Amino acid sequence: MASLRSPISGLLAFLLVAGLASAPSSVRAGAAPQAKEAGPPASEQTPERRSREQVLDMLFAQLKAAKSREAAEGLEGAIRKVWMASGSASVGLLMSHGLKALAAKDYEDALFYFDEVVSLAPHYSEGWNKRSAVHFLLNDYSAALADLEHVLRLEPRHFEALAGLAVILEDLGDKKGALDAYRRALELDPWLEGVPARIRHLKPEVEGRGI
Repeated sequence: MASLRSPISGLLAFLLVAGLASAPSSVRAGAAPQAKEAGPPASEQTPERRSREQVLDMLFAQLKAAKSREAAEGLEGAIRKVWMASGSASVGLLMSHGLKALAAKDYEDALFYFDEVVSLAPHYSEGWNKRSAVHFLLNDYSAALADLEHVLRLEPRHFEALAGLAVILEDLGDKKGALDAYRRALELDPWLEGVPARIRHLKPEVEGRGI
């Protein structure tokens, strides 16, 4: 597998750090929230699911309208917390162990815990998202892409998953696919760190420099 170029590697590092930093404190510390098991698929519009989507709709609208980096970072963090909320005590505990292993670069243990998460809660996008990151770090791009497909099926507005997809496609040489994914991510989050620079880099190569 080809090694990552430094700008792309830096973007991946940012996405991973942002995801870890925005995990709820109960998850980072290993405490499991007291709640029922992970919820139904997004297609089942329960009142709880509708409420969650309404919160995300509001946060995404505010993110698009944000006037400063500080405001955007707060909204990004709020969106990540919604994504991270599993509604499951057991999933929360497994995620806490997986996140700690990932932060410690113990990828074998992280993969074990995230495997358990996606098995127990296949409708929980962050299990797939974090496992995709581990697969990527282990240079298993095929598995990483498969997991990102699950993330984006569950959370089509997951700007970090789209940016992660773009990183992989760019490293595999699919510059057009990477550019498209970066643009989709930036449309959702105009303040997404590192993405405008990748678009500026790729656009002349994919679309030419114009007249």
